[in-house]
Amino acid sequence: MQIINLPQDLNPAQYREEDQILLRPFTSLCRTKKNRVILHRNMIHLLIEGRKTVIYGGQSTTVNDDAFLFLASGSCLTTSVLSDKGDYQAILLYFSDNAMLDFYMKYDRLVQQHRQVRQQPAASFITFEKDTFLRNYIESLRLMLQLDQPLPQEICILKFEELLLYLLRTAPETLLQFRVNQHGSMQDFEIRKAVEGNVTRTVTVEELAFLCSMSLSTFKRRFTKIYGTSPRRWLLEQKMQVAARLLKDRQTKPGDVYDKVGYESHSSFSKSFRQIFGVTPSAYQEQNMNVQAQTLDVRE
Repeated sequence: MQIINLPQDLNPAQYREEDQILLRPFTSLCRTKKNRVILHRNMIHLLIEGRKTVIYGGQSTTVNDDAFLFLASGSCLTTSVLSDKGDYQAILLYFSDNAMLDFYMKYDRLVQQHRQVRQQPAASFITFEKDTFLRNYIESLRLMLQLDQPLPQEICILKFEELLLYLLRTAPETLLQFRVNQHGSMQDFEIRKAVEGNVTRTVTVEELAFLCSMSLSTFKRRFTKIYGTSPRRWLLEQKMQVAARLLKDRQTKPGDVYDKVGYESHSSFSKSFRQIFGVTPSAYQEQNMNVQAQTLDVRE
């Protein structure tokens, strides 16, 4: 029985590690095909024709073209069977843990509304029955994938969010079984919510660790794993990016920006800004005003 590493082994030329979402069409001509599968990403298996059986740990499920599957990353056994028409077709949507966390961050208000729903223990896979909307959704993906070029990440993310938002509205109890109770993922989610929600506030790294109910060392370790840099460096860069956006507004005075990005004095803010951009806030604003003026002159 063949071992397949997904998504790397399908369309390896199009595989990019940095992509959060991958969309791939899949067809099979074998009457019955069994595989050992190692999923390196979570996968949504959108079955169009045929029948799929999955054994994951001590559980198994079988779906036909009336349903589709969410599968968590890990090892499983799969069996694909052709339909009565002799077809096996599916669309495979792979997504990273970060893509799911991004969704929870972006739509936290909607997710919190449904967290009141009584949840079952976290599941390695979940199934959904298709309705008219979901069939049309799958058809829209099929038509997109007929194009000659790979889909941009922006479109892939949009289609991923569209599906999750619909399922969050129509089947929240089932959807929230999927990885929402995973301890590590939820810790990462709480860190991201606390950190990204307090970028412009005067909150220290120690206070952020407290908000996440973690020791400082644990918080720093998990933070670095999520963001790839230290908390102090990340917060500095994010605050200065917000400041830079504010300074691009002609009506904003540099002396009015520092408290809007969580600094207690203009001097400390100016020092941090210079550390990132190499110039003072006033010089940065003047440079951008000159660029804007030159752009207007060219257009005229």
